[in-house]
Amino acid sequence: MRTLTADTVEKIGETVILNGWIDKRRDHGGIMFLDLRDRTGIVQIVSSKKLANVRPEDCVEVEGVIKKRPENMVNSDMRTGTVEVDAMKISLLSKSADLPFPIDDDGYDIKEDIRLKYRYLDLRRKRLADNIRLRSRFVDLVRQELFREDFTEIETPLLTKSTPEGSRDFIVPSRIQPGKFFALPQSPQQYKQLLMVAGFERYFQIARCLRDEDLRRDRGFEHTQIDLEMSFVTREDVMKLDEQIMTNVVQNLGYKIKHKPFPVYHYKDAVGAFGADKFDLRTEKEKKEGILAFAWVINFPFFEKDASGGWTFTHNPFSAPIPTHHDWLLKKEHIGDILTSQYDLVCNGFEVGGGSIRSHDPDILTNVFEIIGHSKENIEKQFGHMIEAFRYGVPPHGGIAHGIERLLMTLTGEEALREVVAFPQTAGGSTSVMDAPSTIDEKQLEELGIQTIHLKDGHDVFKKIITDLENNHVKFSTYEHGAVTTSLEAAQVRKTPVSWGAKAILMYGDGKPVMVVVAGDTKIDTKAFKIFSHMKDVRMATRDEVKQITGVEVGAVPPLGAIFGIPVFMDKQIEKNDTVVFNAGLHTHSISLSRSDYVRYAQPIIGTFSKPI
Repeated sequence: MRTLTADTVEKIGETVILNGWIDKRRDHGGIMFLDLRDRTGIVQIVSSKKLANVRPEDCVEVEGVIKKRPENMVNSDMRTGTVEVDAMKISLLSKSADLPFPIDDDGYDIKEDIRLKYRYLDLRRKRLADNIRLRSRFVDLVRQELFREDFTEIETPLLTKSTPEGSRDFIVPSRIQPGKFFALPQSPQQYKQLLMVAGFERYFQIARCLRDEDLRRDRGFEHTQIDLEMSFVTREDVMKLDEQIMTNVVQNLGYKIKHKPFPVYHYKDAVGAFGADKFDLRTEKEKKEGILAFAWVINFPFFEKDASGGWTFTHNPFSAPIPTHHDWLLKKEHIGDILTSQYDLVCNGFEVGGGSIRSHDPDILTNVFEIIGHSKENIEKQFGHMIEAFRYGVPPHGGIAHGIERLLMTLTGEEALREVVAFPQTAGGSTSVMDAPSTIDEKQLEELGIQTIHLKDGHDVFKKIITDLENNHVKFSTYEHGAVTTSLEAAQVRKTPVSWGAKAILMYGDGKPVMVVVAGDTKIDTKAFKIFSHMKDVRMATRDEVKQITGVEVGAVPPLGAIFGIPVFMDKQIEKNDTVVFNAGLHTHSISLSRSDYVRYAQPIIGTFSKPI
């Protein structure tokens, strides 16, 4: 029977078999000291040189006798520091090649692309292994809390319908119904509400959610959320139960909470006091001590103006207004003043949860979609199933969801999502270890009725941009003019301020292409960009590399990295202008659109990394 390293302290004098990896090897003349690592920790092996023909990270089996260490050899820093194993036999199960990087440090200085290429080795690092195990314990404790509160765990479909929820959907083609597509869920929002109609009353799910949006340190294509919904509840009921669950779970994990109960801020007051609805209530001393400062934010505006002057929702179109504003929404009056029943949970400067009391009145739901610009035909097409369901005795209900990765980042103090995810995406949107996304066989494309279109030159790029803008209902203008390659020349022929220009600069960061966008009257500050992006090696792409990646000549590259499959970093100076103008694949064709529409369409990572020309 195998013995785990953590159990060796209870088996002094026994002969045991241990399995694991050689963590360290120390040569003391004729005696070798080996640290053996398994999932529970490390124990010291004492061996003769003859037996110890193994190297760090070799996978081995050790047979030996557990002995008590001499008093002067006790290691109080190790869980097994009072014992050692006198090896009788060491069998090599699998030999390790030389590692591409060390795993006995924190790993922060290693390039991201190397770490994620060899993620299975990176995960042997104690810091990461501890983070992944903490995640497992966290989810288990949440489950226990919810089961005690009479929740039922239910899985909802991963293949569903594309509906507007604030981000782009990942689309999956149907082979059986050519020309039709599934969407991967951005959240289980509609299904969990339908479960309330079905009478389950208390549902939860550890739900996988997928959103096709640009990646950031705290955002990935995929995330997992603790998703729960309850019937016959008020906003205060949901907040009280959720606070109880979060308090019990994080305290069980050994963390301290600053305020209990969690303070509650109105959105308007939070913005007035902290300048944002996500804030950190800790002192500097409390930050160093790892204290958790939770707080609620309530009474958000339901609607806000979009770039075209119309209305859009601020959080979730399925939310209900606060009770006193119910009639306003039914009558479509005082739209800008209507408050939603949304509530957000913030902790240490991050939003770590959000939910609302949902609308269970089909007339309210219809009005919300009409206010944000949907026609009756489109409402029926995209949401008719919800409105129909709400005509069959739907209970009042509400819920909340917590992003597990964001919560774990907060608990561990990590600054990037990848540090709490086993196999995260790279900054360029590739999957760890595997070469994905990748091309697929032409036969598969034929079965699905799909043809791929490659952007071969500037004309293709220009057509692609126009089509995308029209499909996304973005208002824009086009210019045809003499050939220009600089921001000053472009501003003169367009008769627009130079500052309106959005210069797209193709660069390589840590070996991967990235796009940096700065205002026409500025230039990139490479040092500031390196600091902001956490990239070690940054250089400009050559003319040939620009053409190879984009199919476009230098000076005509549009500031839309998604078209070319590369991330976009936008300098904050661009936010000072209401309009953005750029060459759109050709030196002779430009496009202008509102800055807010550009940001919504391009989904850039925004920071400060420019300086005046």
